[in-house]
Formats: sequence, C-alpha cells, structure tokens
Amino acid sequence: MKFARLLSLNACLLAALAVGGCGMTPPPPPAPVAGADRPHLVTDLSTLSTEPVNPLKTELSKQTAVLRSTGDPNAPVTYQAAPGLVRQAGDDQHPGDQRLLNDKAAKYANFAQVLLDRVYAQVALAERTDEISGIRMSTDTRAVILTAVMDKNGKLTEIIVEQHSGKAAIDKMMVAACKKALWYKNPPVGALTGDGNYKLTIEGKLETYASLDQKHWSFITHIGLGVE
Repeated sequence: MKFARLLSLNACLLAALAVGGCGMTPPPPPAPVAGADRPHLVTDLSTLSTEPVNPLKTELSKQTAVLRSTGDPNAPVTYQAAPGLVRQAGDDQHPGDQRLLNDKAAKYANFAQVLLDRVYAQVALAERTDEISGIRMSTDTRAVILTAVMDKNGKLTEIIVEQHSGKAAIDKMMVAACKKALWYKNPPVGALTGDGNYKLTIEGKLETYASLDQKHWSFITHIGLGVE
C-alpha cells in the first residue's frame, strides 16, 4: 500500500513538472560569432580586394579588343605592300573607302597614301555642297577616271579625263578636288616615270547612300589611286 502511494506521488510530481515546463521562457540563442557573414564597417581600405570590379559584367567590344591587341590604339592604319587593299574611310553618315590600284602604289604606299587622303578629303567636302548633294546618283553612274601628272618637284602640271561619270558636275568636282589635293614635297625619286614625271591614276565614284529630306543626299565615296 505504501509502495502504491509512493508511485502515485511520483507520477503527480512528473505531471506537475511537465505542465510547468510548457510555460517556461525558452533559453536565449547562442551569441553569433563575430565576423561570420555579417555586414561590417570597413575602416582599412587595404583589406579590400585589388581586383577590378565590373558590376555589369560587360565584355570588351571587338573594336577595343583589336585596338588593345595592336599595343597602340592611336597607331595610323597603313596599307600593306599589295595593290587593291581597301581602307575604310568616312563615318556612319558619309561612309567610304580608299584603294591602292597597282603594285607601284603599294610599293610607295606612304607617298600614295598621303595623296589619296588629300583627294578623299577634298571630295568629302565637295559632296556636302548643295550642288553635289542635290544629285541622286543613278545605277549607271560610272567612276570618273583621271590621269594626273606632277613634275619632279611634286607640282601638279596636268589632269586628263580618261573616263566620264555620266554627270558633268561629278566630273568637274573630281578635277577640282585633284587640283587642290595633288602636290607633294620631296616625292620619292623611285616613283618617277621614265620621262622624269610622276604619273597618277585617280578613280572616284559616288553612290547614293541616304537622305533626310529626299532633296539632299549623302554618298558612299570610293576613291582609288595608282602610280604609273
């Protein structure tokens, strides 16, 4: 009887503890470890990574990559020692290209390039005038082909029209551009012809490109130069 009463008392005590435990406040969580994935104030910049950050994850453009690969983004574009090599010129609104026409022009590329640049620049100015920009080129408009002669001192002495474009204004523009552009100080002696002059072939062609008002046009400009 005493044993039964003792068991009943123990059971009551366990029940009381269980009921009282449900109302107890849970123990606080353990204190976080300092520096474990928490925001913190940076007071020493030397702790930051020295790696460059690109937040947009963008890649270098092809153009930038090409410029970097050359080692000098400001290096001039020059012609290789081969005729027919095309160099892009102009801009998005007025595109164009320049071309060396024969082996001799490629051999004396520095000489030919200076003259070609000057002719292209003069044509680019002329084609923006009202007289030329008002012309819409037809598909059968041909290239103007000129022969230009400079004396041994690099002074222009003669221009001959070998082929007309089909539009007199374009022919005149090309002749006028060459008159302004074709001169050279201390030209290379090796580029002289047998008669002691410098003989050049100039080709120029304009193709209609775009218009904002259907009255004035921009062009794709093709200029070539050969040394005979």
